[in-house]
Amino acid sequence: MTRRRKRSKLLIIADVLDYLLKEGGSDYATRIATGTGLAYDRLSKLLEELDSRGIVRVRDEDGRKKVEITEKGVKLLENVRRLWSIIRDFGLDL
Repeated sequence: MTRRRKRSKLLIIADVLDYLLKEGGSDYATRIATGTGLAYDRLSKLLEELDSRGIVRVRDEDGRKKVEITEKGVKLLENVRRLWSIIRDFGLDL
């Protein structure tokens, strides 16, 4: 049995933001959970935090959570990607 390496919170956030960008900037929370491999309850807590920080916008759409990346979220993802590049240049891994 292969044990999957645990992702850091930063990598999880980057995965969520990257997923949203690939989906045109918004999607439903259930699809984000599936697409990123996160449990829905864990994703919901993370989305609340990201919403309170202005990184995503979460709104109710017919009883479903619709999530949209904000400009602040796009900038965060760009900076994380830049950081990954620098870390890889030093032969390190996150």
